[in-house]
Amino acid sequence: MNDETKRQGDVTSAWSKLLWLVKRLLLLILALIGGYLLIVVLGLIPVNNEFDPSQGQIRIRVVSSPVHADFMLPISNQVIDWRTVFPADCFPDDTSKATHLAVGWGDRGFFLETPTWADIKVSTTARAMLWPSESCMHVVMAYSNYGANGAREVLLTEQQYTQLVEFIQQSFRRNEADEFIQVADFSYHSNDAFFEARGSYNCLNTCNSWTGRGLKECGVRVPWLTPLPKSVFLYFPNAPN
Repeated sequence: MNDETKRQGDVTSAWSKLLWLVKRLLLLILALIGGYLLIVVLGLIPVNNEFDPSQGQIRIRVVSSPVHADFMLPISNQVIDWRTVFPADCFPDDTSKATHLAVGWGDRGFFLETPTWADIKVSTTARAMLWPSESCMHVVMAYSNYGANGAREVLLTEQQYTQLVEFIQQSFRRNEADEFIQVADFSYHSNDAFFEARGSYNCLNTCNSWTGRGLKECGVRVPWLTPLPKSVFLYFPNAPN
């Protein structure tokens, strides 16, 4: 075998190995995507099938955009006054006329690096979805029209609402004095604030997952898993847009 033939053989062998690696990588990617889709589909199985919204007296909203989901809660009722939890000095401006509290959990990097949709970066989105990352809470002293186009309503009993409040409060990280830890000098607008949160964000534990988990824990009929946008609405009873 001459040198030229040997070189050609080496090149062919190298290409064969490369093609083998590419095929294995594609199969791995397809398997991961297939596994994720299977989990998502199985996660659509409903829980809390006995939920009866006619027993509820406290009206809450879930606000869901094409990406993110928030709870929208009355600013004050017999269960809790959120102004005592988030006093005025948490926010850049006067929030005394707020009628609701909007609160959501999400990827810390995405929250802090993406104040508007125009700021979305592929790198930030990919990092949030593909690698477990730190989380934070976004709190807005809101008004009744907050997220109106993407909101659905559900009625909770006082006990169910108490359970939801406990779930939300347990999602915040606390300092040694048992206080919520605010992200200093950062907000989108004059009526919102960010706080450190518990838990890691990933493709199976998204902001929508957190919202669905809160509803599940207080007894609302929702899918078992809700990592995708709008999935929390799937079994909402008589909930107008």
